[in-house]
Amino acid sequence: MKYGLDQPSKSHSTMDVETATAHLNPPEVKRNTSAKISLSKRGLIMIIGVVAVAGCICGTIIGAAGTRRIIVRDIPRKETSVSSAPLTPPIPAASSSTGFCWDCANGKRDSWWWGWGACECEKGWGGSCCDVRDISIDDRWLGFLANPPQKSITIAETLEAKAQDLVTNLLVSNPSVPMSVDLRDIDVVVSGGGNYDAFYLGVQMVFSRIRPMSTIGISRYAGTSAGGMMPFEVALRGERDTLLSHLSWGVITEEYPEYFSNAVSAAYQQDHGWRLLADFQAERYSSELSKLDDKVFLGTSCLKPWPTLVMISEYEEETAAAAFMSTGTFLQYYDGMVCSDGGATAGPNMTPLFQDNLRDQLIVDLMKTGYPGSMVYSVDLDQYAELIEVGMEEAVKFLKTGTTERDGIITLCAAGSDVSGNVCK
Repeated sequence: MKYGLDQPSKSHSTMDVETATAHLNPPEVKRNTSAKISLSKRGLIMIIGVVAVAGCICGTIIGAAGTRRIIVRDIPRKETSVSSAPLTPPIPAASSSTGFCWDCANGKRDSWWWGWGACECEKGWGGSCCDVRDISIDDRWLGFLANPPQKSITIAETLEAKAQDLVTNLLVSNPSVPMSVDLRDIDVVVSGGGNYDAFYLGVQMVFSRIRPMSTIGISRYAGTSAGGMMPFEVALRGERDTLLSHLSWGVITEEYPEYFSNAVSAAYQQDHGWRLLADFQAERYSSELSKLDDKVFLGTSCLKPWPTLVMISEYEEETAAAAFMSTGTFLQYYDGMVCSDGGATAGPNMTPLFQDNLRDQLIVDLMKTGYPGSMVYSVDLDQYAELIEVGMEEAVKFLKTGTTERDGIITLCAAGSDVSGNVCK
């Protein structure tokens, strides 16, 4: 499963956050004018006690009215269409606000008097206590898809330079060391594996720099879950845009850590983020979708009536987003069928091998990266970039020796092999 916790709808409702205001209405006190008032020590203590209690109650009411301790993850998402999304929603500069706060959640203040004082909020936060996001995570993500942050660009440039150096220094500049495998006419099959897809991205970045020399010729791609999504993205949007998008999601996890505090919320949030990505790319690159026909095959598990592996190989703007999500989510309606993550029906390795055996098949098994299981559903930016580099290095070793450091992570299944059960025998 890629992420698999969101619902299969494309829009998300909006709900305003209402601030409740408490009111203190003390009961009417009937006075007995005929009674004689005497002020004993006990009476004085009682009066002081009543005044103290009343003060605490008033303070609590003021605090409830002035404080908005809102946890961002509990705010329903604002409905956002791709066309109306801001291209680059910046994080606003720090702002100040006054009100009753026990503390400034994401900011500071120089003065304090029973909770009163101006909070100097950190960038991206607002509200009386600096506890309200200035920009929703959805708007931020859509902005990054259209215009990636500088941090992603810098990391991407470093990775691209490394890929080029590996190809130049280890392969091109040393012609006396021929490649041990013939990849001039192959199909590529990638297993499921969540954010282990960084490994395949590294392999892709090496192969793409060798292909102009006609040393590698790839006819078709197939995959399930993340292993289907990544080749789909690269074929549709290009390697660099795909790289930048995935790195930008790492930036999102850094800027909005409250959404990724546990496995369930992290998986849910990435599934939701990828639904926005699916709609974005289907609309933005609609004129390019046809070039994926019969070239990129997405494996999805659909009820017919029992779970059956369905290979999708034709794409139109109206159905492309659903096809993209169906291979790697918990539940998706596609072409009149109820579908879910393709890894469930693509054999023990989640590798939907081409059954026609037209050519050799290069198999990338993402589940053999050896990286922490938490990476399947959650992205750490540094870790993700590191795994991309690992993919590059393993690709180079495979090209030179036919083997890899991680046993079986890249293999070549010869044409004519028994691939029944989606396992190369």
